Amino acid sequence: MPIDRGLIDQQLQALGESSAWWDCRELRDLPAVLDMDEQIRAIARGHIARLRAPRKKWLMVVTNRRLLLLRSDRRNSWRQLEVSTRHITGVRMRMGVRHSRVIVDASGVRYRLFVARADAYKLSDALASIARPGLEEPGFGPTRIVRRMVDHVLALPVAALNPNAPVQTPRPAPVDDTTEKRLSLLEEQVHELQQQVDFLEKLLHQKQVGAVVDG
Repeated sequence: MPIDRGLIDQQLQALGESSAWWDCRELRDLPAVLDMDEQIRAIARGHIARLRAPRKKWLMVVTNRRLLLLRSDRRNSWRQLEVSTRHITGVRMRMGVRHSRVIVDASGVRYRLFVARADAYKLSDALASIARPGLEEPGFGPTRIVRRMVDHVLALPVAALNPNAPVQTPRPAPVDDTTEKRLSLLEEQVHELQQQVDFLEKLLHQKQVGAVVDG
């Protein structure tokens, strides 16, 4: 059963959001998607990287239970993606010239959300509040150390640019298109490294299981 539109309006007002959000078609579909006990933590519109669909904007909603991604079409229906809080293990942010990226890691899947800079901070803060990075990472000791080092390196730009950080940091130099491309390439290389780490974990696990069976 759809929730009352007034409840959503109250939550948006509590976040300081404008009532102009109701001009967005996807928001008018939101009452049919949210559960009665869900609370909106952040809202934005932007693109999702590398989906096999036209680069149309999606409505991005962070609640206390999940990340919701909605896109309406012309036939009075919508496309929906969602990620539960229990699956979100990491959130990072990248600043670019024309847009910012919020990168969400969830159960081996990576979502790249392209939004305006102000929206990137809102989404990142809200997602970080519902993510579960404190859970023990799967795998063996050496691979966990590599994974933590990779995540720490990727998290550095967020710490340097977050306006809510308690320590004052120097103003970052402007980032040109070449630098942004290099950052994207580095990110892909790190992702490949993470995949190799996952493969190594599986081999070690198989070897350990085989040793137990032979014993």
